[in-house]
Amino acid sequence: MLDRVSQTRQHVCIPAVPGRTVAQALFEAGFFLGLPLCAGAGVCGQCAVRFLGPAPRPCPEDYVKFPEAELDGGWRLACRHSASQAWELEVPVQPAIPGTASGLVHSCLGLDLGTTRIKWASGIPGRPEKEEAAINPQMAAGSEIMSRLAYAESGLAARERLHQLAVDFVETVIQAVQAKDIAVSGHAAMIALLLNQPTHGLAYAPYHAPWPGGSLVCLRAGLPDVYIPPVLGPFIGADISAGLGHLCWQPDIRYPYILADLGTNGEFVLAVDNTHFWATSVPMGPAIEGVGLLCGSPAGAGVLSHFQLTPHGLHWNNIEPATALSGTGYISLLAILRRIGLVSVDGHVGAPTSPLARKLAVLGESAWGKTVRITDAVWMAERDIEEFLKVKAGVNVAIQALLRAAGLGLSDIAAVYMAGALGEYAETHDLFTLGFLPAAFDTRVQVVGNTSLAGAFRASYDRTLQDWLARLPQHVRLVSLVDQPDFATHYVQAMRFAWHDV
Repeated sequence: MLDRVSQTRQHVCIPAVPGRTVAQALFEAGFFLGLPLCAGAGVCGQCAVRFLGPAPRPCPEDYVKFPEAELDGGWRLACRHSASQAWELEVPVQPAIPGTASGLVHSCLGLDLGTTRIKWASGIPGRPEKEEAAINPQMAAGSEIMSRLAYAESGLAARERLHQLAVDFVETVIQAVQAKDIAVSGHAAMIALLLNQPTHGLAYAPYHAPWPGGSLVCLRAGLPDVYIPPVLGPFIGADISAGLGHLCWQPDIRYPYILADLGTNGEFVLAVDNTHFWATSVPMGPAIEGVGLLCGSPAGAGVLSHFQLTPHGLHWNNIEPATALSGTGYISLLAILRRIGLVSVDGHVGAPTSPLARKLAVLGESAWGKTVRITDAVWMAERDIEEFLKVKAGVNVAIQALLRAAGLGLSDIAAVYMAGALGEYAETHDLFTLGFLPAAFDTRVQVVGNTSLAGAFRASYDRTLQDWLARLPQHVRLVSLVDQPDFATHYVQAMRFAWHDV
């Protein structure tokens, strides 16, 4: 529970905003920027506000998050209450978005506009010298792609708000490093919001991207033009084309390969050779980034990201007191709990059956199912485990859909390149334990980091790469998962911590 006694608070009056939650109304007033909110799920607790005067009736999520004294004092989750009337509030003062000024002047800049986090690299041609990251300031409008698009579709002012936040952020980074050559990659939706383009074709079927990318754009008067790689489809964005550009320039690339970019939106490419590509995508949700989970948080001080199993129990290396789990922390913990039988193949928490298992954790019950408590502050519930079952199922069906489309089998794949938040930081043996990947890939997996960012940085200055990217769309075939026979059945069947063959 947050220490609300010591919080600095700001007095705020919000007008009635029909159709908005209190959290959304506060977001539109400039609050909650740069916070990893769960955007309406009612689990993260970071949108807690105090109603002054008569408060709305507590909802079930309020009863879980606040003790009785705080409920009586007017504390509520802003995401779970309507802004249909004016409210007078106390809002905890949030820390400023981390600054980007490094004191270094770099001529080249690449940015990866992620749904959850924005990452950027600056340097000179051929040598990125500094990488940084921050929470996307749009997070309070939706923690994953479809909820963010729903907010954008709620009105032109909402879309304009998201556009301005993105451009303001990019401008701040550009000015901090004084870059002249700039490239920006990102999901098709993130690029559309950056450019303030219509989002209807991304939010509703029949889906289509509003702009093909692959050219220079002017984001704002006074800024250098920005190169954006091709947007390959409605859910295969400039992040994937940038990633392919990075991989195809590597001297030791092995075909056929699969590129798995596992972030809030999972994007997958099967490359048969340098001119034949199949691509698909599947929503993953923000759990991979540690967002929207009961004890989750993006990586940072006090956030556990890796566990080891020892004869004395669980071990972790954090110096700071443990306060939360990152997405990869959940994966690491889940894999250990699977190996010792505390979590079943279908994601349920069971009773420990060995002395070591009994040492590891304290089992309990909660409103979100059975729990495994690691410390007083760190715990995992079955509700969180289900989020990772969904992610795992998406990976299974995506990989197998691409193999069918290309007429290949698991044994034909020479390499699997893991990128994105999950692919970059999770231990590959944990992914095998949980069934994200088949045993056939055991010796073929290679972690390649943030390929989208690496490709964007190179594309900022390399005109030869830009020319290659301009030709890329004609070589890519898109595979729609929802149009696959029995997609829903296969997805549900794959919601187990074991590889599922279709």
